[in-house]
Amino acid sequence: MNKLFLVILLALLSACSPQPAKLPDDDFLIIAHRGASAYAPEHSLLAYELAVKMRADYIELDVHMTKDGELVSIHDSFIDGLDSKKAIKDITFNELKLVPRESTFKGPIPVFFPSETDLIRIVSTEEIFSHFRDEVNYYIEIKSPQSYPGIEEVLLKQLRDYGLLFDKGTVPQVILQSFDADSLKKVHKLEPSIPLIQLYSVKNETIPTKRKLRKIATYASGIGINENLVTAEFVKLVHGEKLHLHPYTVNEEEAIRRMIELGVDGVFTDVPDKVEGILEGMK
Repeated sequence: MNKLFLVILLALLSACSPQPAKLPDDDFLIIAHRGASAYAPEHSLLAYELAVKMRADYIELDVHMTKDGELVSIHDSFIDGLDSKKAIKDITFNELKLVPRESTFKGPIPVFFPSETDLIRIVSTEEIFSHFRDEVNYYIEIKSPQSYPGIEEVLLKQLRDYGLLFDKGTVPQVILQSFDADSLKKVHKLEPSIPLIQLYSVKNETIPTKRKLRKIATYASGIGINENLVTAEFVKLVHGEKLHLHPYTVNEEEAIRRMIELGVDGVFTDVPDKVEGILEGMK
């Protein structure tokens, strides 16, 4: 009797929980991986500007939190370039801004910047949001959330403060992703209007099972997985659970065409201009 009551209670709780936000079914998304990172330092204002000019649908931000509580867009949890290798959580934002970076980009700067702007230094999410406002779409990864207690709340507050959580069209302005399921579930509870992507870390070249995908579908709108593991059967399996599939990181022409032909819903790429050109050529 107690077991039956528990089963019924869990079913009722599941029915009352908010459904994952929807992603558009008829759009192939070009997601600029760390910006147009094949052409400029990743996560820099220059890389993001180039991605926007190359007509990427989203610019991707990897987000960590500094010692003084600033959210910054950078991939690794540790950084070189100071007196020693340090964790992002142990460095202030002012220290991070001093880390030297170089760029091999030789083309014309695609947009006007104030002369004092450093286009390639490490930037905060607020600087990115302040620069682009609601003119672009953001695909944000919460990195190592266990190292940054409260990072979800800080990020959501910034997104609200900059007016980025309002529905302004068929494509959501913000998508959040993480390898950490608990972090995504927390975001889903706090702000169910945001589409979430469960990044999948593949070991020994195994892929998520139907059972695993069904669990993911209770809080997320899709998954991200290495493009080498994507097959027609896997695309069908993911779509069968009403999830979207965004493989990473797809840069070679053959791989881009393969992903499009397999029917994935978008790709992470360092070369958004190449993906755009291939899509245009296939129309």
